Amino acid sequence: MTGSYPRIVPQVIIPSEVPSLDGSIRSQAYAFIDKLRKNDTLPGLHIEPIELAADKNVRTGRVNRFWRAVLIKLTGSHEESRYIYLGTFPHDEAIAYARNVVFQRNPRSGSAEVIRVDLVDAAPRPAPSSYRIERHAATRTEVASSDTVSGAATTPVLQRHGTTFEDLLDIGVAAPIAHEAVLAADPDRLLEVAMAAPSAFQTDALLMLGDGSTIAQVRAAYDVRPVEGGTENDTEDDLIEALDRPASQLEFTYLVDDDDLRAAIEDENFARWRVFLHPQQRAYAEARTNGAFRLSGGAGTGKTVVLLHRARHLHRAYPAARIVLTTYNTTLAAALRAGLRALDKNIRPAEQLGDPGIYICTIDSASWTLVTQAGRFGLDMHGAAGQVLGERRSGVVQAADPGLWEAALGRAGGRLPDLLRNVDFLETEYGYVVVPGQIVSRDQYLVARRPGRGVSLGRSQRHAVWDVIEAYRALSAQAGATDYDEKAMLAAAALDSAAGSGGRRVADHVLADEAQDFTPSRLLLLRALAGTGPNDLFLAEDSQQRIYRPRTVLSRYGIRVTGRSRRLQLNYRTTAQNLDYATGILSGQETADLEDAGVDDSAMRSARSGPRPLMIGRGTRDEAYDAGAETLRGWLADGTPPETIAVLARTRAQATWLARRLDDDGIPSRFVDKGVESWGGRVATMTMHRAKGMEFRNVLLFGATAAATRPDARVPEGDRPEALQRERALLYVAATRARDHLAVVWDGEKSALLPEPAALPEPAVVAAPETGGGYTDRDELAREIHDTVGQSFAHIALTASVVEVDESAVPAIREQMASIRSTVQRGREQLHDLLAELRTGADGHAPVSFDDLTRLLARFKNEGVRISSNVSLSESETASAALAQACYGIVQESVTNAMKYAADSPIDITLRAAPSTGVTLVVFNPLAAGAGDGGPGSDGSVRGGGSGLSGMAERAESLGGTFSAEVVAGRFVVDARIPWS
Repeated sequence: MTGSYPRIVPQVIIPSEVPSLDGSIRSQAYAFIDKLRKNDTLPGLHIEPIELAADKNVRTGRVNRFWRAVLIKLTGSHEESRYIYLGTFPHDEAIAYARNVVFQRNPRSGSAEVIRVDLVDAAPRPAPSSYRIERHAATRTEVASSDTVSGAATTPVLQRHGTTFEDLLDIGVAAPIAHEAVLAADPDRLLEVAMAAPSAFQTDALLMLGDGSTIAQVRAAYDVRPVEGGTENDTEDDLIEALDRPASQLEFTYLVDDDDLRAAIEDENFARWRVFLHPQQRAYAEARTNGAFRLSGGAGTGKTVVLLHRARHLHRAYPAARIVLTTYNTTLAAALRAGLRALDKNIRPAEQLGDPGIYICTIDSASWTLVTQAGRFGLDMHGAAGQVLGERRSGVVQAADPGLWEAALGRAGGRLPDLLRNVDFLETEYGYVVVPGQIVSRDQYLVARRPGRGVSLGRSQRHAVWDVIEAYRALSAQAGATDYDEKAMLAAAALDSAAGSGGRRVADHVLADEAQDFTPSRLLLLRALAGTGPNDLFLAEDSQQRIYRPRTVLSRYGIRVTGRSRRLQLNYRTTAQNLDYATGILSGQETADLEDAGVDDSAMRSARSGPRPLMIGRGTRDEAYDAGAETLRGWLADGTPPETIAVLARTRAQATWLARRLDDDGIPSRFVDKGVESWGGRVATMTMHRAKGMEFRNVLLFGATAAATRPDARVPEGDRPEALQRERALLYVAATRARDHLAVVWDGEKSALLPEPAALPEPAVVAAPETGGGYTDRDELAREIHDTVGQSFAHIALTASVVEVDESAVPAIREQMASIRSTVQRGREQLHDLLAELRTGADGHAPVSFDDLTRLLARFKNEGVRISSNVSLSESETASAALAQACYGIVQESVTNAMKYAADSPIDITLRAAPSTGVTLVVFNPLAAGAGDGGPGSDGSVRGGGSGLSGMAERAESLGGTFSAEVVAGRFVVDARIPWS
């Protein structure tokens, strides 16, 4: 990795996940790192080691009087130091964090990783194969049909693919994560576990394995090799070497310039999208290809980023080479220019087609340049016109008027059947059959092949179609005009003719983005720009995003990529929830790619998780607008910058109406049209077509109605499936523009192309609070008394019971402890009765929330209990009080038992709770020396009722869940699985 970047003294490295900063401190953090990059000996930086730190290489630096940066400093035998920036924190937090953070090599994978020693379980977990785990069949919102419910449906995902707990440990997955991963019953649960992994490599490895990859494939993809001799005596050189491992490159990025630094400070997703390359993507960006190469991938998988890096790589390798980087429309071309600047500000794009360097343009701009400046390139455009259009005419420069087809239809369309009297049909027939086939006569058209055309034509119908084509060509000749399909074909024919006579092509390397939208003539032009040879043509495409034209097949137009095609499967932009929704739009529809093969996205995965898409349906357009505007106001109130929000509409008229109305209602908005590259401080409003190739933090799709997404009634029946597929693709494109939040708004009848959202649990109904005293309600008072006085009683009882069961203690003292425990227990019962007077819950208990559970864990820790907790809560506010109460009781009872029967032993708690997956709660602790296998019990009641193991089982099973408790490999393990509702 270090060899790919210029050497900077010292070098600064940024992990892929850096804690975001408040806007008030960002500029100072930026200034600190900027100074560090230039001279780490400046006294004002105060780069200092930390006493009592777990890692001798950890340092802190002074950002200002209150804030400190936490760093790892590595020098070894190198002249320049490397600083790994871990974040900026308030002074005391920085010191605490620095003392507990360690930068190390993973002994199993050899990769570099940052861990928190205060969150790591020192002993390995037992293999989950020895657990008694049952699966509840209804923990997801989707219900499988009777013929699909089988052993495969209930077998955990990784076990279906033959991956074991030991396999995960062998490639360096942390034991707590490996434990949960092999028990994940469905892809949603596995995604949740993967997102909680301590390193990007572990996350991606789990996602690959969940998609069916083998352990061997993961090892090969990331060069996973165990460290020979262990890591106990690692030197700084060993750690520096680990940074160059492919698995480490998922996690750590070297800062190259000021743009990278500013992104690291200001963008909470730095290196995930703009400048970061996944190791597999890097292989495509830097590979030497012999002939054309096709890279496909779903939305957000980084195809464009690969193209930008490949363009830079070729430019660095061959400075005199003529590199053409092209795409379909001007908005996308502008995005490529901005992306190249962000990637490497030292690259100055070539000014003209044919010049050395990287020339960025649309494919239509390239054809226009070649046609209008034919003399500069030595091209015979007159000869090309005869070859393509049937007559050697000079009038080919002007743009064809869109009304020419209507005029031709009116002049010569008398013999056409009504279903074929359609301008779209005629334009497509001309652009997909006649122009690329260089058909110049009626006889040629009557026998021409028409692959991929949905409407079949008999001989008489072909005669009628050719009548209109002849009229169109006559009208365009009179105007001295050609359309862009014709210009592309003219340019391709002229280039091929010149090359056949010993002339030189205009490019050495061609890279094309969004190739799925290129028409046949444009593909032929791509092939003609550069001669065949090493690194000649590189296409990036996603046939699922084909929104402009019918599909094409590369091999029909001289582009052969057999054996030179790969597909990206990891999405870095779109959250898993948004991606699932977007791919649901395409569900059940077979999409063919540019090689005429079906697109299989079963292995598609996302590296990010987030909220579910928001579905908003209203009766009228004004009501839908009000709901959408309220959603936008909420995003803005949450601090989302306006320019990172987009409102997308199906039509231009609707988009302009939205922009005006939003602006009038105090939501700053700008309609983004052709040529608009900046809208700072305003919400971007545009058509779904215009948004292609862009990304936004939050996206609102407006007007997703049945009428808006229904193909035009004038489309011939044979073309309707293709037209409907393009409508699906357009909605898919629009939905995948969202990085974090997606909202879909419609009025009246919702589009049938939209998937049904997963059902959400109904919010719990709680009685109106009764205010009293200094508390907001009586439940709050009851909770406060319970959590202070009640918990103190419990702690006293627990301490007494530990001595009471200690057979080595003096008998008289044991009797006294039994008396104390009994007295305290009576006090707890009296307190229970007193609190009953305050409780307002229907069952006589104060409602419990997951917030209470997190406070319980914090209180245990503050009292010195050795708890290591791994808690992940999603939409916990939607959980029922009964569910939260059950989890609270199981945790409290488990910890109490552990403290009683294995005092001072570490207690490990893993809690995952989300509506889509339900609750997974695992608590385990080592048994005390000499403990039997019967397992602990408890006579102390806990909040929520029930006691001991039977009480915990009752809580889980009463809510439709499962429970097990047993001794496994010297540990007592409690495992509860409870559905959300």
